Formats: sequence, C-alpha cells, structure tokens
Amino acid sequence: MNGKNILSSRKNVCGSLFLFFITVVCGQESAQLRSFMDEMIECDRYVFGPGDLPKFRWSNELQVENLIGKFPLKVTYFDSDFQQVTSTNKPGRYGAVIEGITPAGFIVKRYVTLFCAPVDFDDYSMNVPIVINQLKDYGIPNEQWKRYNDNIERFSFGNLKYFPKRDADAAIFLAGLNELDSVPNKYDTPRIKDRQWWITLKRKLEGHTGTKNPLAVPQKVIKPTSVSLSDSEISFAKYDSVKLENLRSVCSEWGVKGNVPHVSLIVHKGKVIFHEAFGTGENGKSVPIHSLMWAASITKLLTGVLMMQFVDQGIVDLDAPVSRYLPELSGKANDKLTVRHLFIHITGLHFAGEWASDWNGALENQVAHVLPTVNVGESFSYNRVGYAIAGKIMERITGCAVPYLFRDYLFQPIGMYSAYSDNTYGGLYCTAMDLARFGQMLLNRGEYNGFKFFSAQTFEKMLPEKLANNDRRWGIGTSPMNKYGLSESAFGHGAASGTVFCIDPKNELIIVSARNSEGKSHREYEKKFIESVVSLVHQN
Repeated sequence: MNGKNILSSRKNVCGSLFLFFITVVCGQESAQLRSFMDEMIECDRYVFGPGDLPKFRWSNELQVENLIGKFPLKVTYFDSDFQQVTSTNKPGRYGAVIEGITPAGFIVKRYVTLFCAPVDFDDYSMNVPIVINQLKDYGIPNEQWKRYNDNIERFSFGNLKYFPKRDADAAIFLAGLNELDSVPNKYDTPRIKDRQWWITLKRKLEGHTGTKNPLAVPQKVIKPTSVSLSDSEISFAKYDSVKLENLRSVCSEWGVKGNVPHVSLIVHKGKVIFHEAFGTGENGKSVPIHSLMWAASITKLLTGVLMMQFVDQGIVDLDAPVSRYLPELSGKANDKLTVRHLFIHITGLHFAGEWASDWNGALENQVAHVLPTVNVGESFSYNRVGYAIAGKIMERITGCAVPYLFRDYLFQPIGMYSAYSDNTYGGLYCTAMDLARFGQMLLNRGEYNGFKFFSAQTFEKMLPEKLANNDRRWGIGTSPMNKYGLSESAFGHGAASGTVFCIDPKNELIIVSARNSEGKSHREYEKKFIESVVSLVHQN
C-alpha cells in the first residue's frame, strides 16, 4: 500500500471513529435528557397558612445536575385572580410558575398549584384534616380500626397531619373544590377546575386574554334526514328468532364465565334491535341497561372526532406542524412533528412516562425539550402522549378544558347525557346507548340529532389508512375492526376495559358491549359475540 492510500485509510478510520464517538455521546445526552423528563419539582408546603409563599426545588437536585447540569430556579406566584403576588394576603388558590435556563440554553417551565388555608397545621393542632375509611383491603381488623377512631389525634401524628402540606394533589383538590359552583355539575371536578384555571392563566401570560373561541358549536340542520336512535324502541321482528336467542345465549354465558357484567346493544339500519344487560355486579344484583361503564381508550376516538371539527372548520390542518398551534415547540428540529402524527401513534415519544399526561401543565414545554432527540414518523407505538398533546392544541385554541369541549361539542348535541370524560385518552364513562348514539353519528357521516358536526368529506379523512413504511392501518382516533365477519370498512377502537365498539358502514351496523373490565376469556367471547351479531343481521 502506498503512502497516499495509507493516509486515506487512516482518514477513513479516524472519520468512522469520530462518527462513532459523536453517536455514542449524542445517545448518552439523549438518554440523560429523557431521564430528566421524570424529575419532579417539589416545595416545602403545598397547603400553607398566611404569610410567606412556599419555596421550590428539584426533588432530586443531584440527579438533575448529573443529567443536564446545575441551574437556578426562578418562581413567579399568582393569586386566584391571575394577579402576580409576592406574599399571601388572602386564603384560597395560588399558582407558581417555575422557570430555569439549563446550561444548554433551554428554558424549563413547570406549573404548581398551591392553596392558602386560613390556619396553619402544626404538631399541636387539634384539627386532623384528613379522615380515611377503614382499610379492610389491607387486612386491618375491626378492633384495631376502632382503636384508631378512638385515638385519631395520637395515632395520626405524621402522615395524616402533614398530608395537606406535603402532597401536591391536596392543593389541587382544595383549590378546585373551593371554586366549584354551588349547582351540581357532573362535568366539573376539582381537577378539571384546576386545569381550566391554568389554561386561563397561561393564555393571559401569552397575551391571548379576550381572544374569542373560534370553534363554532355544531350547527342545526334545517331539514335533518339522518337517523337518530330511540332507546325506548327495539325492533327485532324481522330477525330470525333462533339467531336472536343464540346471541342472547352468548351474551349470558359471557357474563357468567367472564365474571363481568355487561350491557350489549346492537343497531342495524338505524334501529336498535338488541339492548340487554347480562351478569351481576359485586352486590349480586343484575346491572341495569343504563349503567355507566368505563369506555377506556374509546376516549381516543372521541378525541379524534372532536379534533375533526377543528379540521372541518379550517382551524387546524392535520399535516401542519404542531408548533403552529403550540409555539413552545417552535424550531426547525421540532417542526417535524405534525398533528396527524399525534393521532396515528408515530410521534416517536413512546418512551414518555407519567409526565406525558393531560394533567401535566408543562407537557408542551417538556415535549419541546425532548423532541429534538426523537425520530418522528419512523415506527408505530401505541400510547397516550399524542392524544394528550392534541388536547393541549384544542385547549390553546379555544381557551376551554377538553372535558368542557366534549360536553359542548359532542355529548350535549348528540344526546350522550350520561357521558363524561376528564382526559383525551382513557377517561370516558358512558352508557351503551351513549356509545350507540355516538356510533350512529359516525354512520350518518357527521350528522345526528338535528346537528351537523362535520362534513361527509371530513368524516372520510378520519378513517383508517395504511401507514407509511408499515402494513398497519390507523386513522384519526379510529382503528380497523374488520374481523369476525365484519366488512373491510368496519372501524372503531379497542378498550382496556374490554368494552367492544364496532361501526360497520357497509352493513349499517353498530355493535356495543359496555363493561368495566375484560374478565376471563375475553377474546373468545368477543369473537363469539360479534360472529353471532353478524349472523343475525346477515339476511336483513
């Protein structure tokens, strides 16, 4: 080998080693940044008496320093009226905005709810603020529990006394509870009130105070022609009685052998042809057909439908970068993430832990921090984080918390009067009939109960499509359900609770089995259930 070739060879080796070194170093930095996402801010008192405001720090300061370096924190406090304060002069809600600039130059932001109580808690207080029910599931016998009740002051020294001070959720609960309206409203909880308060404060800090919500509520159709369902009419006269009895038998057996009560409802060609409850609850009594059940991840389909109203009205573009709607994500490295990516589970954020939640007020900031290390669009990984981010987009645009958007833009106009959900990915509770009405709106391609939710063209845009570089099909909150005899056009969404929700446009069919858990032999009976439904409606 001549000298020139030797020199060239050495350059190639050095170049390869340099690239390897850079890859290793970047990989380590990426791993450290992702680990930092799980680090928490804490303060000395979440619930406190009048006077000085609480102080903040990282729960594990040494770990934060090891992961991304040391940097100071600046805290800005606000009272319940969104006014900046430096001390407490009245009881009630307070909010702390914590900021710091990392050695790499990123502005970290976190948001913490505080509550000022008229009195402080100390070791000598005669007021034990927390009362708990008997811990039967923990094996505490009745006699020991009676001793606790008779000696609450002495026995509760420690955790029970300090719970309000030391627990962030206690401040959220007290602040939200303090702001609940006197008129009962099932859509409100202390956590939702807290969420709305932070949405309003952040919009004020961004200069959006007074900005009108651009999303129009579903419009009344002048001459409605679409089908609406009645839960008081069941039409099965045209259906084979033997097949109908077979369906009933499968459902009954599923309730017994699965050991989970459920409510099954079938809609065919705009008519309810089956609506019955099976199995017994923990009290041994039969469940009513209008029982509230946990729809779990079917919530994601609800979120997709809500977002498609923004799309239909030209407010959101599915293929636009998320940064268009959440400015925190601005930057060339982050513009790769689009709204569509959020719904089809290819964000690359599958590693995200508990911080990737609707309830994290700093979600946008944390996503912006970690996103440059992420490979967006390369692989499918089912998770909740995309839907949580989509919720932040809708909240930023409207100024309304997602639970209120569900109420005003879906539940009330559709007539899902029992339904509620406090998040975008798994919080839906509703009846089987609520789900059926929601399904019929989709079968009607965006119309129901005299309201138009979006156009037929927009409905088509949310259906499952083949993903790039992947044989999987997925849509905007929709997944394929072409199984057990259903048509290729069937769609819906699965649920951790085992609730079955299938919509088959070709056969004008909606299948619901609402339940709170899968129970035993779920896949076996789901198959039998759907096959018996398909058999029943096949000739009609």
